Amino acid sequence: MLDHHIQRTIVYTLAFSAGMRFSDLKPDDLENKAFNYHLKKVMSAGYVEKTGEGLYTLTSEGRRVGKGALKKQSRLIDRAYSVLLLAIRRESDGAWLLVKRKSQPLLGLTGFMNAQPTVDKDITQTAADVCRDQTGLSGAFVVHGHGYFRIFRGGSLESFIHFTLLQCTEIQGELLQNSELAEYYWDTDPDFLAPEMLPNMQTLHKMSQAPAGSFAECTFDI
Repeated sequence: MLDHHIQRTIVYTLAFSAGMRFSDLKPDDLENKAFNYHLKKVMSAGYVEKTGEGLYTLTSEGRRVGKGALKKQSRLIDRAYSVLLLAIRRESDGAWLLVKRKSQPLLGLTGFMNAQPTVDKDITQTAADVCRDQTGLSGAFVVHGHGYFRIFRGGSLESFIHFTLLQCTEIQGELLQNSELAEYYWDTDPDFLAPEMLPNMQTLHKMSQAPAGSFAECTFDI
């Protein structure tokens, strides 16, 4: 596990990059020797590796920790992570609201917006609040389906989620970019099988078109 705040910061920082050099990864106020000690620790723990090009990058286990490295470690590795997936479609032209991920796991891939359920709020309200805060768009959400997704990369588990799919077809407002972790855009004719899409997008699209109450449990290897 990550025993020191410097080690947690290394994993957190690499969650927003496909790879970084030592000089870019090391904080300016930290001596090389001290930083190198903690870098070797996260490498020996299996969270970080060095590529042939001299870049430090997260391993599959490191990507699963990702930006959660600064949180408690007990929930990070092998438990299904609870996620709300928001299927938002504009009524005027049928465009889907898609998001390109800017952090690990699955950095650079595109899918539906996601949100985390909270103990003090109904999930439909959470979906509406996150949508408004991150995109400036407002609308009412309804629960449509649920299930489990496991995503492997080269045989190593990278993402394991328990998801609830929510829909919104009457969305209003002008799209804004209020999140540093995602890039939002409208697409009137998305190819849900394209390589830049998250591998679960075809399944989610089919679920969104099916009657409410559907369940899916799928495993993907990318």
